[in-house]
Formats: sequence, structure tokens, C-alpha cells
Amino acid sequence: MTDLDLDFDLADQLVSARARRRDGAEPPHLDPTLERVRRGYYRAVGDGLTGSQQYELRLRATADARRGTLVFSHASAAHLWGCPLLRSDTRLVHATQPGKARKTTAGTQIHRTSLPDEHVVELPSGLTITSKAWTAIQIAAELPLPNVLLPLDHLARLLNTDPVGDPTGSAVIAMLLDLIPRGMKRRSRAEAHLRLADPRSGSAGEALSRGQMALLHIPRPELQVRFPRIDVPGEDVVDFDWPELGVFGEFDGRGKYFREEMTGSRTPEEVLWDEKIREDRIRRHRPRAARWGWDVAMSRDRLAQVLAAAGVRPGG
Repeated sequence: MTDLDLDFDLADQLVSARARRRDGAEPPHLDPTLERVRRGYYRAVGDGLTGSQQYELRLRATADARRGTLVFSHASAAHLWGCPLLRSDTRLVHATQPGKARKTTAGTQIHRTSLPDEHVVELPSGLTITSKAWTAIQIAAELPLPNVLLPLDHLARLLNTDPVGDPTGSAVIAMLLDLIPRGMKRRSRAEAHLRLADPRSGSAGEALSRGQMALLHIPRPELQVRFPRIDVPGEDVVDFDWPELGVFGEFDGRGKYFREEMTGSRTPEEVLWDEKIREDRIRRHRPRAARWGWDVAMSRDRLAQVLAAAGVRPGG
């Protein structure tokens, strides 16, 4: 997905102090029906925007406030390419411009470097951002583990033109590694993070978990591994697999048990029972299982404990 798919135009939600002054209207900071988006820009109080929409509104306000074209980059470009991000990654608006001095003002961080013309893209909304490939390189260098794998996996999936023939995205990763400028700051960090990216990752929770595993020096698991069923034709797919340890892992998001598109007409109790039967089938192939949700994935220590209980420990 590029440029958030919304059923209304976010630009119409913005009220600028500049426009109010021009029209001779009451300054927006004195209007109790408005709340601040960024310096000089406001929106209606209580309009029910999601966190993702609020961030894009900041991006649009920033673009409107700047003279000339502003190229959004890093986490801001990743957001506009539809990547999942943690809240800590979107505290600032990020843009790239040529020049020397790095500058942060009005919640916007300007990264001073040149951009290849072929890696600057204009979205249908009119916003200008770095290409998927250049965005991947930038965030690989800037974002830390475990956060960085959430957007990197998504971008690797978008860039992978042969998901059947090359499910691991090895060609995409090689292309991105070759694209890194030789004199780029944090080049080695970018390379290490790109080598951890995997387009097979099934969810943001799985990507976050793998980022934690990398920091814990947990053996790298296989992803989305299929096991043949013995009762009926078909396969059971697991999120993580450590065949040499006889362990499989599952990230259990809340949606698995409560979101209608995932549960169908089943009750949470029926989903839980079906999941138990499924786990019993998989245990014929892998005798031990580790399961966790968002609360555990967010805590490196707790994830280490869950994995260790199943026999998955640092170094083997």
C-alpha cells in the first residue's frame, strides 16, 4: 500500500494559522474546537483519527509549511509505503535534503544528504518520498533493533518480484546491499539489519519477535514452515521453526481469537479448541512449542524466558 488508503482527504482536516490570518478569522490557537497538529496547524478536536492517520496529518502539515519540495524519508517514507512502525519511530517527521547541517525544528528532522533522482517518488497525494529501496537502506541504518525489522520485512515483501521462486527475497536483499553508498554513515549497521530482513514474515508481531531474537543471539528460525496434515489433505503453517531443536514457535496476536476475518463464525472458545487440535497435529513433527503475544514480544527478557522454556536458547 502506498499513501494511506483513506475514505476522506486528510488535507481537508487541516486548519492553518496562516490561512486564518489571511481571512481575518480568529487565530486557531484560540478556537476551543481545534487542537494542534504541529506549529501553525490544527485539526478538529475529537475527529476520531487513528494514530497512523494523525501521523500522516503531521506529514501533510509539514509539507504545506515548507517552501519548495520536501522529500519525506526514513521512518516517514516507510509509513507512507504502508510499513508497520512502533510509536517511538514516528515521534519526528523525517525528510532528506542536500546540504551540510543536520537540523531538527518543529518536530521535523532534516537529514542532509543528496538523493539519486531515480529514488525520489511522487505519490498520488502530491507528497514526495524516497523510493522503497532507498527507504529500506535509510531505515536499516537509522532504526534500531528490534524496531527495524517491522518496516524492513514489509519493504522487502513489496520489492520481491518473485515470491514463489525466491521466497526469502535473497535477490532483493542482495540488490539493497549493493545499493548502499560506500561512504554512508552506519553502513555496517545497515548491512547487518538488511541481512536480517525476510519477506516471509507474516505479521508485525513476528517481525518484532525476530528483532528481539537477534538481540538475544537466538538461533535464526525458519519462517512460515509447512507441515502436512495426517487427517485431511492440507498443511499446517507455523510462524517459526527450529528443526534442529525440535521446536516450533507461534506469535499469537489477539486478532487470531477475536477478529471476524480470522475467526469466521467461530466463538473464541471454538478458535481456542481448534488451535489446540492444530498444535497436537504439529507436535507430531516438532514435539515442543513456544507461544507468545504482543506483551511478551515487547519484552526481551520475557521472550527469552518463553523460548528457553521450550529449549531455544542463545547460541543453540
